Amino acid sequence: MAEFKDKLIEAYFTNNEKSTICAIYKGTNDKGKDVAVEHHLVVDPDDYYYQELMKELTIEEIEEHTQKRLEVYTENLKKLVKKWALAEPTDWDPKSVDKIVNHRMIKFVFDWDKDDKQMQELMFRMKLRIFEKESVKDSKNQDAKALIRKAEEPIDVLIAYARVIGKI
Repeated sequence: MAEFKDKLIEAYFTNNEKSTICAIYKGTNDKGKDVAVEHHLVVDPDDYYYQELMKELTIEEIEEHTQKRLEVYTENLKKLVKKWALAEPTDWDPKSVDKIVNHRMIKFVFDWDKDDKQMQELMFRMKLRIFEKESVKDSKNQDAKALIRKAEEPIDVLIAYARVIGKI
């Protein structure tokens, strides 16, 4: 249960629609040590957690926190891009990158291990990415969409995706 009173560190919007908020507050772990705890909540005046958060911050303050986070993120991204741009050409070898990517993709698709947590996470992210595609959002083929959700191996996800977009 999120308790924000006198514990709130920061709160910010987590999407462009400003319909969800992440509240970070001081908590304790199972060993009694202080930790920062994230609590995600919906922007809904009837929601208990939203009401509790509004006792601590205004929407304007949450917007301000969001803007500051975006500025920090943008600045860090600029530094990273600059660092990459200034890197020696030997740091970037397209052939070795291709080799790494190809190796991982081949392993992911052809050496699927359902017990491998990383592979499970990759497949979950692949499914999410597919459902973000406009062609999938707009598709009326509910059966094929269900096949994507239920797929237990990457190759099955790809086949179901091909059905949704009309390639099979």
